[in-house]
Amino acid sequence: MISFQSVFPPYRGGISKFSDHLYKELTKHDDILAFNYEALYPSILFPGKTQYIEDFNKSEVYAKPALHSYNMFQWSSAVQKLLQRDTEVYMYSHWHPFFAKSQISVLNNIKRYRPDIQTVGIVHNVIPHENFPLKRHLSRKLFELTDTPVVLSTQTYKEFVQLTKGRKPEKLFHPVYNQEWPTEDREIIRKRLGYSKEDNIVLFFGLVRPYKGLDVLVEALNLINLEKLNIKPLIVGEFYVDPDSILKKIKKDHLPQYEIINRFVDEEEAAKYLYASDMMVLPYKSASQSGVLSNALNFNLPVMVSNHPGLSEQVIHGKTGFIFESEDYIALAKHICEIIADQKLPEFRNNVEQFRQDFTWEQFATRLLQIIK
Repeated sequence: MISFQSVFPPYRGGISKFSDHLYKELTKHDDILAFNYEALYPSILFPGKTQYIEDFNKSEVYAKPALHSYNMFQWSSAVQKLLQRDTEVYMYSHWHPFFAKSQISVLNNIKRYRPDIQTVGIVHNVIPHENFPLKRHLSRKLFELTDTPVVLSTQTYKEFVQLTKGRKPEKLFHPVYNQEWPTEDREIIRKRLGYSKEDNIVLFFGLVRPYKGLDVLVEALNLINLEKLNIKPLIVGEFYVDPDSILKKIKKDHLPQYEIINRFVDEEEAAKYLYASDMMVLPYKSASQSGVLSNALNFNLPVMVSNHPGLSEQVIHGKTGFIFESEDYIALAKHICEIIADQKLPEFRNNVEQFRQDFTWEQFATRLLQIIK
């Protein structure tokens, strides 16, 4: 029996989505129980509008609330909820040191009272992209208590080894989300969204944070004659930065070409934007790995990514997309023009469709269970 503690729906976000897919795949192979957080972030620390998926069907909730992330008086009792008599493996997700203290408390209790249980950590980020007090110390302590740490990219592998002074984690990959495609024809969806058959939709998708480099994409597009190449930039995601800091960088004559959707979109709406687009750009200034890239692969989108290993290892340069040096907007502009001017989009889409077969959830779950056992 595996007890899996993480963030799950109805909480929204990339880690929740990942945990949801992993749990559902693991249930096909093994006995597993899912445990959610009783509380995630205190409202004062959450920069968005809501932590929850709007209009989420409560009947679809399967993960039992068990761990309060910041109420230390609840942590000891939470262990009784998380562990069953036949629990052999306790698995958790780690992505930010804010949650490390509660998880450290859980692992300490397991080591003290149930030392026979194997502890496994799915490490999305070794240390966060943003500043946080004691982030290295908290993360290091958490990993010391983890029997089997599992990372998802070369980047996180290197960071883990550096942080823990040589300890080597197990390395897997970020699977491709098998999100359903819209049933309507692609051209009908594009028309409904206001795009013509000739338009080349360049998509930036996901929460807008400073490290994700939307400003780099804007600077690249400023160098291009958007009208000549029928380029329509589409930005979809809730801004966690001041929108004006981005808007003021866009050339005035380019503004009519842009569509900016500054809000969180659910999976059904997201699928329409992904399905309608022609390419995705991930100009990240730092990256561990990316669920957004996984979304792009699922919809056969060619991608432009900065040269961080967590992104570039899931791209074949010149075949499924292009890799450019981080923050080099001139190189990014060149690659966008190349793929469109040379009419390579159909060829790249076909290449992506073949390439993504190497990153399925079934392969991930099978390898994870082999590592655990």
